[in-house]
Amino acid sequence: MHANNDEYSIPSTRDNRFNKIKTHMKKIFFTSLFFSFLIIVTSCGGDKEKDTANQDQQEDITLKKSQEIVEINGVKHFIEKMGTGEPLLVLHGGPGLFHDYLVPGFESLAKNYQLIFYDQRGCGKTEFPKDTSSIKIETYVEDLEGIRNYLKIDKLNLIGHSWGTLIALDYAKKYPTNLKRLILISPAPSNSDYFDQTFNNMQKKRTEADTKELIQTMMSKEFENREEEAFRKAILLGDRVNLADQNKIEELYQPMIFDKVTANKLMVINSLLEKTYFNFNITTGLDVITCPTLIIYGDLDNVPFASTQALQESIKGSQLMVIKKSSHYPFFESPKEFIHIIKNFLDPDYEE
Repeated sequence: MHANNDEYSIPSTRDNRFNKIKTHMKKIFFTSLFFSFLIIVTSCGGDKEKDTANQDQQEDITLKKSQEIVEINGVKHFIEKMGTGEPLLVLHGGPGLFHDYLVPGFESLAKNYQLIFYDQRGCGKTEFPKDTSSIKIETYVEDLEGIRNYLKIDKLNLIGHSWGTLIALDYAKKYPTNLKRLILISPAPSNSDYFDQTFNNMQKKRTEADTKELIQTMMSKEFENREEEAFRKAILLGDRVNLADQNKIEELYQPMIFDKVTANKLMVINSLLEKTYFNFNITTGLDVITCPTLIIYGDLDNVPFASTQALQESIKGSQLMVIKKSSHYPFFESPKEFIHIIKNFLDPDYEE
């Protein structure tokens, strides 16, 4: 299948759209997991702690950011760097999202490390490929390897969130000797059965009113035309069940902008990659991973704990840390504890 860069729409009619609603609602889970935003980080420390953190970030980080467009495997990729020090490469969720939602929750690490984010093939500010047959996880793995080579990093400190953990794990299987450390945050379901359980858990948490409004929004002409207000509404309605405090969904998504192009790209990418979740088991072959590995899981995540536990048991010597009263976005929901766990893993001698 081939498409020009500006051909991002998915053909459909009003009659068959209703039959696709359940499928789209499933897709919204991973799509919205990290299509994010200039997240305003909150923590149990209150406004004073938040103000101090923001002030520190402005003083120490703002002037250390850079952005560039680099062609990797025939596609121009958007890369953002922040801070100085040992590199940490971070993979966003999705599929179809972009990296913006991760930045606020991670940027305090830029005081001691260089954070590297990039929008995956066809996502966000990265070019949409002319050949859509390249939209597959195998290509995303090769794009990651291409970026490692471009950045001249011998061994990666690789961090993945949600869908990004699947890319990270497939990369680790193919290039285990190119990893120094691996961090998996709120891992995506580890097999097809757990994927279905995750969707069912989300449905149980979603109110009848939200379900009705979500269906009405996704059936609307405005959503079909990818109008920003309708598209954003659907994303927020679909993803709010992935927060422990659903009332914070607007705050989480504040940095995310879903213009028509970005929205269309997201939906096409998501549609093309949904087959990733059919009859898969990511735990197969993980025995080749030998680098230190950290897994972070929120105890209220809709992804079953057994799914994440299966990952931990499949990666020799890996650590599993559970953050209480947090769901799928621990860097947003429990930022202080999240950063503390990350720093302790990266530097065992770290003292707060």
